[in-house]
Parts: sequence; structure tokens; C-alpha cells
Amino acid sequence: MIYAYGISLEGTYHIKNNIVCQDAHAVEKCNNNMVIAAVADGLGSAEHSEIGSRMAADITTVYCKENITLNSTTENILETIKASFLKAQAAIGKEADANSHSVEQYDTTLSLAVLVNDALFYGHSGDSGIVALTIEGLYEKVTEQQRDEDNRVFPLFFEDKWVFGHFDKKVCSVLLATDGMLEPLFPFLIKNESVNIHVNLTKFFMDNRSLCIDEDGESSVRARIEEFMKNIPDEQVNDDKTVVVLVNTAVESALQPDEYYQEPNWAELKRKHDEEWKRLAYPHLFKEKNAETPEDSIATETTENRPDIDTTVPDAGQPDVTISAIKSDVPLDSHSKPDVSVVGDTEIKNETYADTPKKKGGIIGLFKK
Repeated sequence: MIYAYGISLEGTYHIKNNIVCQDAHAVEKCNNNMVIAAVADGLGSAEHSEIGSRMAADITTVYCKENITLNSTTENILETIKASFLKAQAAIGKEADANSHSVEQYDTTLSLAVLVNDALFYGHSGDSGIVALTIEGLYEKVTEQQRDEDNRVFPLFFEDKWVFGHFDKKVCSVLLATDGMLEPLFPFLIKNESVNIHVNLTKFFMDNRSLCIDEDGESSVRARIEEFMKNIPDEQVNDDKTVVVLVNTAVESALQPDEYYQEPNWAELKRKHDEEWKRLAYPHLFKEKNAETPEDSIATETTENRPDIDTTVPDAGQPDVTISAIKSDVPLDSHSKPDVSVVGDTEIKNETYADTPKKKGGIIGLFKK
């Protein structure tokens, strides 16, 4: 049976600035073996984007529910998902016209998932996203965030950017999230590591070994996750927060080796990142020793000898994500609330055009293996 929970919370940045929640989500249960879900994030500079996101999530999920069955072919499912995007696009355009507004004022992202038993089908537009837990026990990114070179989001009305697909692995759980909750799952410091997703954090949200959704029920799990999300400190995430999770309890994932779940050494990763950054920013301070010295040694001209040199990395050149964390060795107790400490510090990209103020965001929590 497929269970589901969904949460959308207004971000503290929005609350403090009297901005409505621009996130939306929708879940349509077709039967015990098929569930459809969508998340949408209205762009910050779009005056009526909360209407666009709500319409996009509702229209697409209802349309797919009405037109997809357990007997639908892959081709039919993908055609239906695309048709639902077109239907939402047209309805939003009509709403804009009816109110004498430009359609850009309703700009929104949209990510939709159709889970049929262990098969995942999806449609995607913008910088929200989808993550899958495969039956092999791996957490995998299904979609990529869509932004241009100036970090502007491609919203729903950029039809040429739409992506539709059938995920090529069997899954037992699917997570959809808007960018405020998606980006902390993929911290910058582990971007180039062999495991580039924060496994323990992702596991907390979508693995039934942690959720126990069939035992505790959807309402109980939703309340537990919502309470956690509400208590994320303002300095960590202040954007709107949306997570939707679909869990097929009839399909159990395998367990990976222990090292897959091991918390990254955030302090060491941060140290390496800072050193690499300084080498790029201040190459004249890092000189290779001559040939008779070991190749892996670096001669560094220190700031003690060069007081005129300021080695502080300018804010404008900092990467988008830095992380500082404490490792947790606490064993798993799936019914208890996770121990909470800072593990992330993410700069949320501008949601849209240059007039959107940048917002700080991130994630907290040390999650038990």
C-alpha cells in the first residue's frame, strides 16, 4: 500500500515581510497502488505567484488522477503528465487575463510524481525537485534544478525546459520538495564526493524504517515531521518549506553498507574547501617547492610575514553552500525526535529575477542512522 504525507509551511522571511506562503502541494490517492503528488513554488518576484503555485499543483494532480489507471502504458502516462502541465499553464493564463494581469505575475515551479507500485513517472519545471529511494537502498536525485547562468529560475511558462520521464529503477519511496528543503539534501561540501546526498537527513524524511508510517499512520507521521520543520531555526531556513513523501510499504529497500549512512566529516570537508578556495583566490600565497622536496608539499607565504595581505575571502566570491556539522553516533530510534544540531548553512538562490531579495536558508538536525 502507498502512504503519503505532505507539508507546506510559510517561511519566516515571508512572515517578517508580510509575504504570503508561495509554496503549494497536492496529493491525489487513486487507489492503494497508485498515488499522484505535486509541489510548486511561486517565484518571489511574481506578485500573484501563490495563486499560480496553488493552481499548478491542484490542476495537474487532479487531471492525472482522472486520466491515468493501473493499466496505462508508460507512453500514455507521460503524455498525460505533459497534458496536465499544458492544462495548468492554460488555466493560469486564463486567470491572469481575467484579472488583467500579466501571466508573469503568476510564475511558479512545478514538479509532479506518479507512483504506480514501484514505478516512478514524473514531470518537472523549475528548481523544485524529486528524490527517489530505490529498492537497492540508494537515495537518488531524479530531477535537476533549472536555472540560467544568472541563477534565474525557469518557471512553468518556459515550456521548452519541461522534462518528463520514467525513472529507470524500481523505487519504494519518493520525495518531492521545493528548493528551500531540497537544497540542504545536497550540501555543497559533498558535491564531489562519491555519495553526494546527505543520506541521514534524506532517510529521516522518506525511509519507512524511520517513518513507520504503516504503524503510526499518515497523520501521526505528518505531525511529527511538521513539528520538526517548524523548529528549524530562522537562521537556517527562512524560505517557505514544502515536502511531500510517498511510501510504498509493500516494497522494502535493501540496506547499504554501514559507511553509506556514516555522517560526513563536515569539519574536515570545510577545512579542505576553505583551503582550496584560498588557493584559487590567492595563488601568490601558495608556491610549489623546488624539485628536491616531496611533490605533495606546498610552501605557503604566511600572513604573519605579509601583514599587508588580507586573506579573508570576499563574500561576493563565496560558493553557494557551506556546512559545519557535528557527527552523531546515536543509534536509530525511529519513534524518537532526532537530536538537533546545526549541520547545514545554505544560501538559497534568488527564486527568480534580480528584484527578488536573496534569502538565507539551510537545514538543521543530526539524524540517527
